[in-house]
Order: sequence, then structure tokens, then C-alpha cells
Amino acid sequence: MKLQFLMALLLILSGITYAQTDIVATYINQGLENNLALRQKQFSLEQSLQALKEARGLFLPSFGIEARYSRAGGGRIIEIPVGDLVNPVYRTLNQLLASIGQPPTFPEDIANQSTPFLRDQEHETKLRIIQPLFQPAIFYNYKIKSNLNEISKVELAIFERQLIEDIKKAYFNYLKAARVVEIYLKSHHLLKENLRVSQKLFDNQKATVEVVYRAQAELAELEQQLADAEKNLRLAAAYFNFLLNKPLDSEIYHLNESRLEFPQPDLAHARERAVKRRLETHQLSTAMKIAQHSADLSRSTFLPTMTGVFDYGFQGEAYRFTADDDYWMGSIVLQWNLFNGFQDAAKKQYALLERNKLEAQLAELNAKIELQVQEAYDALIVAQKAIHSANEREKSARKSFDIICKKFEQGMAPQIEYINARTALTNAEIAHTIAKYDCQIKYAIFEHVTMR
Repeated sequence: MKLQFLMALLLILSGITYAQTDIVATYINQGLENNLALRQKQFSLEQSLQALKEARGLFLPSFGIEARYSRAGGGRIIEIPVGDLVNPVYRTLNQLLASIGQPPTFPEDIANQSTPFLRDQEHETKLRIIQPLFQPAIFYNYKIKSNLNEISKVELAIFERQLIEDIKKAYFNYLKAARVVEIYLKSHHLLKENLRVSQKLFDNQKATVEVVYRAQAELAELEQQLADAEKNLRLAAAYFNFLLNKPLDSEIYHLNESRLEFPQPDLAHARERAVKRRLETHQLSTAMKIAQHSADLSRSTFLPTMTGVFDYGFQGEAYRFTADDDYWMGSIVLQWNLFNGFQDAAKKQYALLERNKLEAQLAELNAKIELQVQEAYDALIVAQKAIHSANEREKSARKSFDIICKKFEQGMAPQIEYINARTALTNAEIAHTIAKYDCQIKYAIFEHVTMR
């Protein structure tokens, strides 16, 4: 904490030189690191990445242990006619023995047997390994999840671009509001001095009382304008700090107006770059791939699937794990959907229509991008011209005020002329300030739509 305090104090004492050189980039980095809405987008990206890992895992074998212990009673009885089958045979054998003088040795009274279908108790414990061998649905599902992850990345990048624009606009709006407050404060000082002089002239009987009333009215009006400007300044600062996820009353460093840049963009180059680089076009192109993979997924249901299954375990009436109780079984399972009421064909056609719709949206988006670039460029050019006009207006108003101020101090100009000149100068300064920072805002919008 002490180190941070010393660094902040050093910046203040040094005129905040560091903040004036790259403060906008610094604030943008803070916003990208701390903005809460951006964090939510990052969590969504992490979710899509986990979904992609889940889809990738379907290619790998699955291992599992299955254990079952059962006790049963009642149920079907299976009759086994052992006596009916064996007794006639044994009787014939005994007759053959008797015919050669031998005593009978085979029993002839063996009873029929019956056994319950369900065992009284039974257990089965096995390890099962399942490996997909040929399942096109798994492949297309992976491709779809991969494209969805790509869309999440693009959405995050789009939001970051929008956040950068919002931070720039909020910062320049704050600077504009702060500069307007400064202008009003300077005018407030002049009007207070005007009231003091007017009161002194009235006290010395060199002016009538309406001069004092006029000075008081102008001062009251300006104080109302100043209060409104200070309110706008507080709101602008709070919104800017909100974007950075900082306390709403955090200090904001000011950028020197001399460091403002007013570049002259190339419209043709900007339009070409925007069409090629805008993230929205990549987003729609990826969505088209998803639609195509969805169609392929529906088409793949007409193909057979093969799965390998291997079991190794133990079973029997007693819960034992010995060499006499173990068994193994390997299987290849084939499934083939031959007909399901044309559902898969409808799903495939739906996905293809979705792809066609996205193709139309992409063509419309390219036209919209060119229109956005044109609008942003025109707005920027108009804003740059407004700066020149506002600058000339301020120069003229300042020269006029300087002349009238000197005449007023010498008693050669009426108060109404002085107040009108002061009001004109204040309005010209505010208009010039608004023009300069509005131009910065227009350029931030131009940078956003052209991917600068």
C-alpha cells in the first residue's frame, strides 16, 4: 500500500506525465482485465471449451465396473423330464443284461427334475470396456462443438472491441464534461467580479441599481448551468469507472488536449479492411459450418454404427472371485437405422435451409459493414470540420470579449454588451470543447467499425 501511495504521489508531483502519454491504452487494459460483463463472456468461453473436451472424449474408450447382487424367490419353474427320458433307456439296458445272464445295474426309477428360473441368490461383477469403432455422429458432434467454441471466441473478441469503444467514448465524454466545468468556473469568476464592480459602481452612484440586478441574474443563471455541468461530470466519471470495475468515485487522470490526435482516414482502404477483418463475418461463416455439419450429422444416421464391447468379471451364486468363477466376453455391436419416419431427412433439410439463411445474412452483413464504414467516415469528417468552425468562432469571440472587456473597464461599454460578449465567449469555448472531444468519440467509432 505504501509503494502504491508513493507511486501515485510521484505521478501527481510530476504532472502525471506517464498518464498523459498512454493513459487511454492504460485504461483500456484495465477495462479488459476487470470489466464484469467481459468476465461473464470469458466464463462462457470456458464452458464451450469444456463442452469441446466432452465431445473429444467420445472418441476414447470408456471403462466401468458393474456389480450386481440379487436375491429372488418364486417365479417360473422349469420342468426337466430326466426320468421320462432316461428310465426307458435304462430299462432296455437292464433287459439286455438279463438276456445274457447278467444282473441289472441301471436304476429305472429316476424322477423328473424341476428347478426355479430365478436363483435364490446370485452375483455378477464385471469390468466393461466400450470402444466406438464407427460412429459418424461422434465425429460431426465434435466438429459442431469445435465450431461453437470458435464462435464463443469470436463473441468474446467482439465484446472486447465494443468494450474498447465504450471505454474510449466514456473517457472522452468525461474529459468533455470536465472541460465544460472548467469553462463555467472561469466564467463564474468573471461574473462574480462583474457583480463586485457593479455593486461598487452603484454604491458610488455611478450606475443605477438595474446594473446590479442584471449581474446577479447572470451569475445565478451561470451557477445553475455550473451545477448541471457538475452533475454531468459526476455521472460521466461514475460510468467510466463502472466500465473499469472500479469504485465510482475513483480518480481519473486527465489527458492533455495537446495530445489529442485528429487523423485523416482513407475511406476506400477502411472499407476494404472492414469487410475482410470484421469479426461478425467470421462469426457468421462459422455458423454456416455448424449448419453444414448438422446436415451431415442428420445424413450420417443412414449409416450403420459399430461398437466394440469387452466384459471380464465374476458370477455365480456365492460372492467369490476365484478362477472357477471368472468369465470374459467380447462383442461387436452393429446398429443400423433403416427407417424412422423420414425424421432424419427432415432434420437434414432443416439444417441446409439454415445454412442458406446464414449465407443470405452474410451477404447482408457485408453490405451493412460498408454502410457503417461510410456513416462513421462521414460523421468523422463532419466532426473534424466542426472543430475548425468552432475554433474560428472561439477566436473571434475571444477577441471580441477582450475588446469589450477593456472598453467596459474604462466605462466606454454598457454592462449588457459586456455580459453578452462573455456569454458568447463561454458558449464558443464550450462548443469548441464539445467539437474536439466529439471528434475523438467519432474516431473511436470509426476505429471500431473498420477494425483499426
